[in-house]
Amino acid sequence: MFRGQEEGAALTAERKWVSKVIFRIDDRMIHGQVIEGWVHALKLTRITVVSDRIKGDKAYSKLLEFSVPSEVRIDIFGIEEAAEEIENGYLDEEDTIILFEKPRDVIDLMDYGIKIKSLNVGCMHFDGCNRKIKRNIAVNEDDIMDFKEIDSMGTKVEARALPKDREIDLMELINRIK
Repeated sequence: MFRGQEEGAALTAERKWVSKVIFRIDDRMIHGQVIEGWVHALKLTRITVVSDRIKGDKAYSKLLEFSVPSEVRIDIFGIEEAAEEIENGYLDEEDTIILFEKPRDVIDLMDYGIKIKSLNVGCMHFDGCNRKIKRNIAVNEDDIMDFKEIDSMGTKVEARALPKDREIDLMELINRIK
């Protein structure tokens, strides 16, 4: 192991570190569970929000920027911009959590050719018009169709609030809905 290399991290042929990247849907975006439970626990150095809606909302974007500790970098991208950044090596050397508000944003990013091996679903609030499938996850018909599409693209979709929690196959929960 090389000086500064975390256990389990690998080197590429160019001797760059292979970064940790977590893709997560959480409609609360940046909050204590994300900062303490994911960013600090996994020693991530960057939070990336991918949402056309949030990118276009300057006030909310500023609020999110102020919510992040100074030692953690934050970027807020629209979907097309995120795809371009990822294609240009944005994820290569910094440990990152990428946050989405909803499954449709994940599909829109993947439609640009971005491959996502695993997607964590942390929280999707109950709003009275959707169905609770887990304590902290509620879906409507569009969400169900979107998750099925994400699954069909080869992405493993799992639900858990924190990295230490047991992974639950979200597709099994969705397939139980009558």
